[in-house]
Amino acid sequence: MDAHLFRRFAQAAIPLLTGARLARIQEPSRDIYTFNLDLFSRTSSLGRKVQLVLKCGRKDPFLFLTTSRLSANQAPSAAVMRLRKYAGGHSIRHIVARWQERELWLLMSGSMPALVRDRDGTETAETKAVQEGFAAAGTRGAADTALPSGDEDTRLVWLVLRLKEGPQLVLAGPNEGPQPEDVVWPSLQELPEALENWRSWPVLSPALRRTIARLSLEDAAALLVDLETGTGDLFCYMKDPEREGEPPVMARISPWPLPGVTDLREEIREDILPAFMQAGADLVLQAAARQQAKRAAEPWIRKERKLEERLELQQDDVARLTRMCSRREQGLLLQANLWQLQGSQRCPSVQVLNAAGESVELRLDARYTIRENMERFFHTARRGERGLARVAERTRALEEELRAVRAQKEACLLGGPVPEPARSGQQPSQEPVPNLPATVQLFVSSDGFVLLRGRNARGNQDARRIASPHDIWVHAEGGPGSHVIIRRSHGAQSVPERTLDEAGCLAACRSWLRDEPSARLTYCEIRHVRPLRGAAPGTMRMDKVLFTRKVAVDSSLETRLARAAERS
Repeated sequence: MDAHLFRRFAQAAIPLLTGARLARIQEPSRDIYTFNLDLFSRTSSLGRKVQLVLKCGRKDPFLFLTTSRLSANQAPSAAVMRLRKYAGGHSIRHIVARWQERELWLLMSGSMPALVRDRDGTETAETKAVQEGFAAAGTRGAADTALPSGDEDTRLVWLVLRLKEGPQLVLAGPNEGPQPEDVVWPSLQELPEALENWRSWPVLSPALRRTIARLSLEDAAALLVDLETGTGDLFCYMKDPEREGEPPVMARISPWPLPGVTDLREEIREDILPAFMQAGADLVLQAAARQQAKRAAEPWIRKERKLEERLELQQDDVARLTRMCSRREQGLLLQANLWQLQGSQRCPSVQVLNAAGESVELRLDARYTIRENMERFFHTARRGERGLARVAERTRALEEELRAVRAQKEACLLGGPVPEPARSGQQPSQEPVPNLPATVQLFVSSDGFVLLRGRNARGNQDARRIASPHDIWVHAEGGPGSHVIIRRSHGAQSVPERTLDEAGCLAACRSWLRDEPSARLTYCEIRHVRPLRGAAPGTMRMDKVLFTRKVAVDSSLETRLARAAERS
């Protein structure tokens, strides 16, 4: 995320976020932090509840708002617990954007007592760490700040969102605050020298320098004048979807038109926050989902590699045992010519006639007689035949296991069943978790989405246990039936209508409406579905329904989608 792109987001988001209440802080995956916010503004087009998502790090950091909440599905780390302790449950009183450094400073409501000192009066390690972090960020005096002041023995809580380092806490004195940036724009005459000494000009970000290198000097100066105002449209570059029926994917977003981009379709967006929302879903969440799916599939990939190595060893055994079986032909030749040989003779080789009457030399073991060599040939052949039968059984078992492992690996890569995380304090298991429960059926939709369906009441429970909070739960209206889960990579991922219809058909085929020509299905997110206490087993309570949908009931769809799952 370029500094100028960060500036555009901050300008649009600060009025919306000021006064919002920070409800919860989570870390869904590595280097991705989410902040659940209850907005104070009643005129927001995004609604009252949004989520601020921060993707930090040196590679492709990003910051955006989304209305689809991402769930962590894991215990919070110590760093997240510390952020919750000091910033969770408080409101955002003031926001300062240091956009050249790509930092967003959020002043949280409420002050806290002065940091604890040791018995001898020295500051604790936590006090020193916080003060060093604040000193590195820079402070300013009370004369330059409009922030409220308080007693000298209190600290203001700043939640700082840094695109490189991630979220950090800064506990500052009442007369301190983030240092204002010195923003200086080069003129037309200064531009050549500024490009040579770009470290002295923070406004010349790396992305801006790459663009300027493709422009003339006059066009580059005009671009800097436009960027100085901090207004204008956003330029989004779209890529056509891989599957039919899916929406186009945003591949790049920029506050200025990018020269030389020919393989992507350019779109100009006037709504800033919705553009960032789509960019975050396509650029951040999809990439994070792929990484998470790859990590989930790693145990199955290791198991697949081991099985393939064992199958290669089985082929070596087959070749060795086949050579042992060929000894029978040598024994039969000796047996056919034994009448004209001295069976008690010991020799390294003999000349015998084959079925065509040709003379053939057989190599023997000189330690044994000719008759004993013949018996050894037959004995070795029988051992080889028995070994081939056992190897064939082992090979069939390994191939079946390999097919199951590959199905689990592909299901993980598609967002299907994933290994359960290790409990706190335990080492992660090197072997994959057990296969998909026998009570749950696996299907793959025509658009590549994993669909899970419970075979019975226990299977419905197992399917919900496997699912993530952002997955979609499907059930027939008005009566009993199986639960169908549509697996999604993240909460902002859209599901094509064809997949919605196929999931509804699977649910209807195992419901009280299976003999009807059509059925109406209810679609909810798993987070909003829970068992109804005191009711019959399988009775669910839906706190929030996404929508209902009427689909045709086609029992042949089960066979088609089940075969798709086997092929994957």
